[in-house]
Amino acid sequence: MAWLHFREGHAGAPQARATLRVREPAASVSGSAIAARPVTPRARLAAAESQLFGAAGEACALPPLADMGSAGSDPAARQAVEGTPAFKDFAASLHRIDDTLRSSSEPYANAVALWLNVPRNDRDEGAVPEAERRRQLAALAVRTTDPRIYAMAFLTCRGSSDNGCHALNARRWAQLDAGNAMPWLYLLDDAVKGGDVSSQEEALFQMAASTRMDDRTYAPVPTIAGAAGASAGELMAADALSETAVGIAAAQLQPIGTLARVCKPAPLPDANRAQHCSRIADLLFEHSDTPMLRMMGAGMTRRVTGNAARVELVSREIDRMTEPAEPGATSCDRLRERMKLWTRMARRPAS
Repeated sequence: MAWLHFREGHAGAPQARATLRVREPAASVSGSAIAARPVTPRARLAAAESQLFGAAGEACALPPLADMGSAGSDPAARQAVEGTPAFKDFAASLHRIDDTLRSSSEPYANAVALWLNVPRNDRDEGAVPEAERRRQLAALAVRTTDPRIYAMAFLTCRGSSDNGCHALNARRWAQLDAGNAMPWLYLLDDAVKGGDVSSQEEALFQMAASTRMDDRTYAPVPTIAGAAGASAGELMAADALSETAVGIAAAQLQPIGTLARVCKPAPLPDANRAQHCSRIADLLFEHSDTPMLRMMGAGMTRRVTGNAARVELVSREIDRMTEPAEPGATSCDRLRERMKLWTRMARRPAS
């Protein structure tokens, strides 16, 4: 699940908190392990698409389709829906947006298209095989100075020995993304796994000195929206692709548990480490760009200082979040508001 979130007191924050539930198959993982059976691009897109099926006649809802399920409902019913003008317009819009991203002169738009890897026909699970997707993203990353591209490729490649992935590393990401503590989280994880105490202390120091903790879950949304037109089909396609992008980010496992373990003993025996952990907790709580990281900061504050006020505040924020939209509740206005909210999240000013 990925939560869209604004903090209490944030100027312009909407009263309602919107929630996006991304359907993923259950996977047993531990630590920062990678799921053994990753969700295919086609499955991610189908999960996003299923939320657009609603009441007939709604401008921004596809015709009703009962029991979507993991198999995509009854094949005959599915085929009937896919023959409707609304679905054909939606499908054509998906491919037009994808083509626009792939052919853009902006490297980040090209990277977003690779990230989504939308199937180009009914026979393929993705536009390119996963290994080729990683290779192409890595090729974009090694020649970029855009930290968004580098982070996207690094996270896609992490744990892979595919050709090109070996050239990417978190230290280069940190150089390109000055002020962001996120690459140092991965360097901390590497140092803990390698038993390198000196590098652990360096990573904690750098995280404590950072100004923000951004994982850019929503960063692709403005690029996707910018490639879309104003019609209902284009709006639904942009929404489905944006939800798919957020789902991919949500499914990537961060080594946040490593930081929790490093900062867990209370009180911490080392005064320097205690100070670093306290500053990192502040950073996570006040200057991160996802609710998960904010909650992590609240929990760290409670462990390091014993103060539970932040945990209580985040709990109240979560209580005010709305329930996820169910299929059948789609409207053009709702999709526009969701896209606007995601875009504001993506463009959160650096603090």
